[in-house]
Amino acid sequence: MDLTVEGRTDPMVGALLDGRYLIDATIARGGMATVYAATDTRLDRTVAVKIMRPLLAEDPDFVERFAREARAAARLSSPEVVAVHDQGTDPATGTAYLVMEHIAGGTLRDLVQRGALPPPRALDLLEPVLRALAAAHAAGLVHRDVKPENVLLGDDGRIKVTDFGLARAVETSNLTATTGYFMGTMAYLAPEQVEQGRTDTRTDVYAAGILLWELLTGAPPYTSDNPMTVAFRHVHEDVPAPSTVVDGIPAALDELVVRATRRDADARPADAGAFLAEVRAVRAGGTDLGAASADHPPRRTTSPTLIVPRATVPSPTASVATADPAAEPADPAADPDPDPDPDPDPDPDPDPDP
Repeated sequence: MDLTVEGRTDPMVGALLDGRYLIDATIARGGMATVYAATDTRLDRTVAVKIMRPLLAEDPDFVERFAREARAAARLSSPEVVAVHDQGTDPATGTAYLVMEHIAGGTLRDLVQRGALPPPRALDLLEPVLRALAAAHAAGLVHRDVKPENVLLGDDGRIKVTDFGLARAVETSNLTATTGYFMGTMAYLAPEQVEQGRTDTRTDVYAAGILLWELLTGAPPYTSDNPMTVAFRHVHEDVPAPSTVVDGIPAALDELVVRATRRDADARPADAGAFLAEVRAVRAGGTDLGAASADHPPRRTTSPTLIVPRATVPSPTASVATADPAAEPADPAADPDPDPDPDPDPDPDPDPDP
């Protein structure tokens, strides 16, 4: 399924960005950015163009970090990482943009919304995500916002991870850095992100463990209409074994999830490569993965990316500002925090995939 949504008026559609990229259609939009399908008129190919919100583009510190993170992501060489082709600022409009390979298809969110997956299928989907993260970790890059929306499922069967470095760029913008706030998607945030805004390779491992939990059960372990309740539970509760929700999940998979989501980062696999090795060992060890019961209806799983206070253990009653540095669909019915107004918002109130 192509993510492009027709019928939404967007002044960027039909525009020529930076004299090179002809914007063809909207793919996805969120609070921090909009992603478009575009034609690279110089090389005559379809690309995905992520255009950052003007509020960010006007911040020189963000633009510098955005360019630096884009260069780091462009150096990643992995078939499971969405390739970065170009990055720049349109001199005529001041628009900051990122150009990536275009993946026709959907996201892992589209799949998990249908409900729990059998364990073998869940691991089939997790492994390429871990390979992408392992390549990034080996290169010294941490993703910081691993979630189903940032895993692209191509119509041709390819599985690719996108948005490397974007969360870091936004975190260091004036929107967040000067206010002591950080950005992330609550359902997948590690305790150290919530408490201290601290991230390293083990932070991505935690998010990947939550992702595996969701693949096996049909929803993240913690859900609530109040995102701060979710954050509070990540900090104060151990993630339960997925077999407590879905019958028939082997103990070996329970252990994979529990180890990856330890609240103590030192107790997790050190990086995605180590987690991947554990997954492969389970698959090679003769464990009967079977086909766990998948008759549980899908639960509400959309979790907006949020800006929340650093160095503060949130209480379930705390208030937050909503943002989204990764992609949400451009359909307002599917977007928990649609941002139909493309104009700059003067308030620091608060993104999308190719």
